[in-house]
Amino acid sequence: MKEVNIKLISAILVILGISILIWFGNDKDALVVVLSKKKDFNLKVEELIKQNEDKELVRNENFKDKFIYLEFQKDNECFSYFIDTVTGEEKDFFAYVKEDKREEFNTKIQNLLYLKYPKFIADSLSLEETQKTYQILQDELFIYYDNSVIEPQVFEKLYLGVSYKEIQNCLDFAVSSSEETLEESGYSYDKNKKSVALTFDDGPNGEKTNKIVKLLEQNKAHATFFMVGNKMEYGKETILNVLNKGNEIGSHSYSHKNMKRMKIEDIMSDEEKTKEIFNNITGREIIYTRPPYGNINQKIKESLNTIFINWNLDTEDWLHRDKEYIVNYVMENVSDGSIILMHDLYDTTVEAVEELLPKLYAEGYQVMSISELAQLKGKTLEMHEVYRSIKAD
Repeated sequence: MKEVNIKLISAILVILGISILIWFGNDKDALVVVLSKKKDFNLKVEELIKQNEDKELVRNENFKDKFIYLEFQKDNECFSYFIDTVTGEEKDFFAYVKEDKREEFNTKIQNLLYLKYPKFIADSLSLEETQKTYQILQDELFIYYDNSVIEPQVFEKLYLGVSYKEIQNCLDFAVSSSEETLEESGYSYDKNKKSVALTFDDGPNGEKTNKIVKLLEQNKAHATFFMVGNKMEYGKETILNVLNKGNEIGSHSYSHKNMKRMKIEDIMSDEEKTKEIFNNITGREIIYTRPPYGNINQKIKESLNTIFINWNLDTEDWLHRDKEYIVNYVMENVSDGSIILMHDLYDTTVEAVEELLPKLYAEGYQVMSISELAQLKGKTLEMHEVYRSIKAD
């Protein structure tokens, strides 16, 4: 029986060998091509390893016989290469995105960029000509971007982490992804970066206030708006827009009178009136007060149950009404923990905010509300106290 099986196996092998010879005989170059392809991409791998001998080789991996992925690192920088196993050529990662899914892939990447970065950065990184480095990690694709095309130039490393769950259907190769992989949810504040609070007085002012809110949103920033009570009564939609975009609102008195020239009972009555109007519109409570002109004394501090917020950087935008002056003044005087005073009343202020927010970001500043700045700095703001800046202890 064993002899019969051995003869049968031998016959099958002979037939298979003849078939291969016939196949290659019909295409005499085929065998050479098959044998040379492996040689081609191996030579390319060896060539790239030699070219990068000053770097550490951290990955040399075959992805489903689609491509060889090489990754080198030096000084915390990633250098990656994709060598096609069919042609032996070096290709861009994008070559392994399905042709009919490339628009979908680009749209997903673009959406994530606008979630993470201010508009002026996302606009530049979304351009087709922007240089990118792709890094294949276990659970996500990392994309590093060349920021030299951005104006104002940003000096931080710009990158995007993309979960394979987001893009697997677009890829021409399979990659596993952990269920625990976090997806980009938007820009978040960093305790290790410089931070400032941006504040606006004398609103709400309809169109100008809403333009500033939009600019804040585009630049991943928030602000605190100190509003006048008798103007709040006619600005419900603006108030709700300010809050819905992640900003906060404080009291700037009821009628913008100098508190030092008022009776304490009138100050208290006006403050309660302002708080009531705000509560009726929003269902929320006001916790901050900015006295008009910053004027306050000990008796006022003791009488009002509020936290007083003044400033240490006054743009005097009401006086100068000059975009360049406002922008230059802030950039020359800003520091970590500053509270910046502006007014959402003037076109020149809106223009200044549009130019100022990207400049602050480029210089490493995060722009936020009073509450966010206090939380980031680990400061508990106390009732009856006045704050002109908020710095970590």
